[in-house]
Amino acid sequence: MSLAAIIYNLDGVITDTAKYHFESWKWVSKQLDYKLSEKQNLKLKGIGRKESLEKILKWSGSRISEAQKQHLLQMKNQMYLEFIDTMTPSEIFPGFKKFNSSVKENGIKVAIGSSSRNAIRIIDKLDLVLDFHAIVDGGMTEHTKPEPDIFLLAAEKLQTPTSSCLVIEDSQAGLSAAKKAGIKGVLYGEDKGLKGAQLQIKNWEHAHLDKLNDLF
Repeated sequence: MSLAAIIYNLDGVITDTAKYHFESWKWVSKQLDYKLSEKQNLKLKGIGRKESLEKILKWSGSRISEAQKQHLLQMKNQMYLEFIDTMTPSEIFPGFKKFNSSVKENGIKVAIGSSSRNAIRIIDKLDLVLDFHAIVDGGMTEHTKPEPDIFLLAAEKLQTPTSSCLVIEDSQAGLSAAKKAGIKGVLYGEDKGLKGAQLQIKNWEHAHLDKLNDLF
């Protein structure tokens, strides 16, 4: 068995849209007379929009109708889209394109596996559409992370068995989803204390493909 495919999360692994999510969720929280903290915002990493709203409602102790929930979700998404429409390729993490190119040159397939329903829009803004063999976002599966659906679909699109895939994630939800999918997980970034990662990459400029191959 050898490494045949890498599935990347998007937000927090290839680029950082967390700041845009935070500003949007802060606005939602304000409508509920609640102030969302940065620490709480971190707990929204890797999960879908609806699940994120439910967490905020729980934290704030708010009870609203389904219609109000849909309104807040639509407004949040509209605000978020306005932010990401300003994105440029300069917001790609340093070293990613070089690393990804070397992966493909070694015959390894690559895909995006993101909970974000706006993943394709972000990738387009970053001018990365042609850099992947497959793209799976949160709108393509019934369940998002921490369920395994997104990664299972990505592996299917790459026509690669999960045992030969590797997921690179920055969130607990993503690592948990990878484990449920039977895929080895690598943690990207500085976070510590997350469970399920077999290796950690602090940044792309210090990433080594041979170390990923050693996991197989």
